[in-house]
Amino acid sequence: MKFLIPDWKSFGKEDIQDTLETAGHQIVYYQPEPRNFRRDPRFRSELRRFIREQQIDVVFSSNYYPVLSTVCHELKLPYLSWCYDNPLVLLYSDTIFHSCNHIFLFDTQMVMDLQRLGVKQVYYLPMAVNPKRLATYSATNAQLKILEADVSFVGSLYNEKHNLYDRFDQLDDYTRGYLEGIMQAQRKVYGCNFLEQTLTPEILERLTQTVPLQPNADGHETLAYLYANYFLCRKMTQMDRQETFSLLDQRTEIQTKLYTHHATPQYKHIQNMGTVHYLHEMPLVFRHSKINLNISLRSIANGIPLRAMDIMGSGGFLLTNYQNDFTLHFTEGQDYVSFDSQQDMMQKIDYYLQHEKERQTIAVNGQKLVSEKHTYRQRLEEMLSVLS
Repeated sequence: MKFLIPDWKSFGKEDIQDTLETAGHQIVYYQPEPRNFRRDPRFRSELRRFIREQQIDVVFSSNYYPVLSTVCHELKLPYLSWCYDNPLVLLYSDTIFHSCNHIFLFDTQMVMDLQRLGVKQVYYLPMAVNPKRLATYSATNAQLKILEADVSFVGSLYNEKHNLYDRFDQLDDYTRGYLEGIMQAQRKVYGCNFLEQTLTPEILERLTQTVPLQPNADGHETLAYLYANYFLCRKMTQMDRQETFSLLDQRTEIQTKLYTHHATPQYKHIQNMGTVHYLHEMPLVFRHSKINLNISLRSIANGIPLRAMDIMGSGGFLLTNYQNDFTLHFTEGQDYVSFDSQQDMMQKIDYYLQHEKERQTIAVNGQKLVSEKHTYRQRLEEMLSVLS
């Protein structure tokens, strides 16, 4: 088949290309980006013409774009979308009901939420790895001196100046106290996300008075969804990660390395290594760190983040916050290890740093299972099977 794939910034593009071409499919990349991912008449017209000229069979994208769905709907062409982001407000566009869509989501909660809206062609599909590519990487002795660590974390600290929650600077004391209370309660709970339910009409009215927000005219998202996922969940993730690294910073005997684009002058003992290249450097960080932390974005209710799959696929030991969907595919304590509190996390860091053989066995098990059952080849075969 001949696939059109938008040549926009996304994770996994190279692995998807490699997998499709290995299977004998042809890929045509489309570089122009719309001015608006929901609607852009000029973009739609140009894309329709391009698809006809190139005789495209299927449109595929990482994450969901309403403007692509609209074009496929008009041309009666299948649209495959595999989403790795959560939240993803574009999923709540009216276009989600188009019959051309086949939407694959890595979080079972996202699937259930859309099914409750009446979306039919939405499927659960976890993320994947490319074991062939990952097996090609090796570190030199000079690189090992840089890469080796007791504990590593790769990711954002969510402390940007434009943090949305910090815009609530004019909230009344009651509302601010209410938000802080529900965030602290949610931070103590893994496996059940209740924030949206706690945002009452009265609280939502006060939030809109402070930071006005309206659902999209062509969308089905609620105000509670927007405030909970884009404001509160990101703030909680910032708090989770800051608290984690503050605890590790006090443990001077543990060599901790942080790979992030944020400056971290507040940490005296944690080494800030800057950013790493996703394809070529990040797998080596995971492989040569004794413990790799995954601290999920709080809006990911059940799903296994792509970062966790990357860690296991690279042969790294994964220590992650609890997420329900892990239990569908992996065995706790055999393929990975999870924690349900900051105290639990620190205790497990201490334990697995002292039990090297057990730690290495778990890393090997995780890599073996991911490489056998969670590959891009298997995932793309599952996606294409819905077209037959």
